[in-house]
Amino acid sequence: MLTHERFDDLLEQVQQLLPKRENDTDGRYKTITVYALNKTIQDVANFCNIPIDELPEELDYTLVAMTVQVVKTHGWLDPENDSSNVQSLNEGDTSVTFKSITSIFSELQAVNPITDNYTNILYNFRRLPE
Repeated sequence: MLTHERFDDLLEQVQQLLPKRENDTDGRYKTITVYALNKTIQDVANFCNIPIDELPEELDYTLVAMTVQVVKTHGWLDPENDSSNVQSLNEGDTSVTFKSITSIFSELQAVNPITDNYTNILYNFRRLPE
């Protein structure tokens, strides 16, 4: 699998915009941000019909914004404050179960980060399939 040549810089920008929780000791933060960025890069490359290693630098801000948007809108990094990560909730003797990292990855696979907000930008870079 090809890696975006500016991946580390993009990941740093994503992580600056998505602050890490102080109590993240299980590596969940890094796992989710890396996976979300990789998926966004792959989806943009597929949409634009451009190989990952040829994605133009002009798309970097868009890649970061799309990654941040998908993580924030689904609340994957903040399960304590976002009910979208609650898997089950019982009232008697109060019990809350949050989604596992596997469940979040399954959701991420089904999410398309390319929304109407970004299609106009991506159409400027889109190529005809070869």
